[in-house]
Amino acid sequence: MKILGIITEYNPFHQGHQFHINKSLEKSNADACICIMSGPFLQRGEPAIVNQWARTKMALNSGVDLLIQLPVTYSVRSAEHFALGAIKLLNSTGIVDSLCFGSELGISKILRDIAKLISDRPKELDLKIKKNMDQGISYPAARSKAISEYIEINSNKFEISASQAMNILNNPNNILGLEYMKALIKLKSPITPLTIQRKGSQYHSKKLNQLASASAIREEIRINQINNSILINDKIREVIPTITSQILIDQFENKLGPIFYDNFSTQILTLIRRTSSEELKKYENIIGGLENRIKEAANKATSIQELIDLINTKRFTKTRIQRILTHILLGLDQKTLNNFDQNGGPQYLRILGFNNKGRDLLKLIKENSTLPLITKVANHFRTNQNPNNLLQEMLNIDIKANNIYALAYPNKQKKQGNIDFFTNPIINIE
Repeated sequence: MKILGIITEYNPFHQGHQFHINKSLEKSNADACICIMSGPFLQRGEPAIVNQWARTKMALNSGVDLLIQLPVTYSVRSAEHFALGAIKLLNSTGIVDSLCFGSELGISKILRDIAKLISDRPKELDLKIKKNMDQGISYPAARSKAISEYIEINSNKFEISASQAMNILNNPNNILGLEYMKALIKLKSPITPLTIQRKGSQYHSKKLNQLASASAIREEIRINQINNSILINDKIREVIPTITSQILIDQFENKLGPIFYDNFSTQILTLIRRTSSEELKKYENIIGGLENRIKEAANKATSIQELIDLINTKRFTKTRIQRILTHILLGLDQKTLNNFDQNGGPQYLRILGFNNKGRDLLKLIKENSTLPLITKVANHFRTNQNPNNLLQEMLNIDIKANNIYALAYPNKQKKQGNIDFFTNPIINIE
C-alpha cells in the first residue's frame, strides 16, 4: 500500500484543497492519504475560523483518510518549525511514502536544490544573511536576498538565475515547500517530496472566485458578520464544496464560530498591559527592543488589529507579530519551545479522525510508529495532575490552547474548558 502525506490547515476547506488532494493522489499513485493538520491556532498566528474537529469532518468527506493534529507548539511557529514539526509526525508514522505540497513553482527539483543550499548553510551565505539583516529588514527577506546573491555568484552550480530565485522565494507556498524539503533532509527521511503547482488566487488574495483562497472566504464571512447578513451566502456556496458549506452552517448555527483574531483583543491587550517589558523578552522572536514597542503599542491600542499596526515595521512583519501575540496569549515562552525543539520535537501522534481506510492505517502505524498514538487524552493525562514528562507537557499546552479558543465561542455554554477530555476522534465509517 502506498501512503501519501499532506500538511495543511483547512481554514476552511475549499476547492483549491480538493484540487490539491486529487492531484496529489494522482501524482503519488497513493492508495491512502494521511493529513497533518493544525489545531485551534495556526501558522500565521491567527485562530482557526472553526475548531479542528469541524475541519476534520470537511477533510474526511473530501479524500483524506486519517488526520493527525500538529501540536500547537509547532502549529504557531515560523515556517521552519511548523514544517519540521509536521514532517517529524509524518516520518514517525513509519508508513508514509510521499509528501505532496502545493507551490507556486510546481517544480520539486529546483526547490530541492535551494533547500539543500539552505541546509548546507555555507559560511558565505550566513554572512550575506547577517549583512542584510543589519540593514533592518526581516529575516525571511534577508535570507531570500542572500540566496539570490549567492546563486548569482555561483551561477554554474544552479539551474536558475538570481532573479528567478528571488521570485521563487517571494511566494509563500514555495517558502513552505522549501522548509518541508529542509526538514526531510534534516531528518534523513525516506519520504519522497512531490509538488503540485498551485492554482487559483494567491495565498493572501481577498478576491472571491471559483478557486478562491481561504483568506478570501474568511473575509467574506467576516464582512457578512459585520453587516449582520447570512454568513454562508450564495457567493461563498459557489466557491466551496457542499460539505464545507454544510459543516460551516452547522457550526455557525450552533454558535461555535466564526472565530477571528478580533475575538481575542481584550485577552491579549490585558496580558501585555499587565506584563513588564522585561517579562515580554522571554517570548520567541522578541529581540532588538521589540518588547518596548509592544508594550507602548498595547497602551495605545484598543483592538488587536490596531495593536498589530502600531507594532508592524519593515523588520517585524505582521505575521511575525501575530505569532508573537499568540505566544503571549497561550503562554508559550522561548524556554518551553526550546525544550521541545532540543528533545525531538512533537512527542505524540494525536488522532483527530479517520474513515475505513484510516482505520487500517492506524493498525499499520501502531506496528511501525516511533511515537505513541493518542486517541483519548484521558489515557495519557488527567485534569487534576501536573505534567511529569515531555509528552504530558506538550499535551497540556494543546489542552490549554483549546480552553482559550473556546472562550471565543458565541455559545456561552460551549465556553467551558477541557473539551479535549470528552471529545473523541471523528469516525467517518460507511
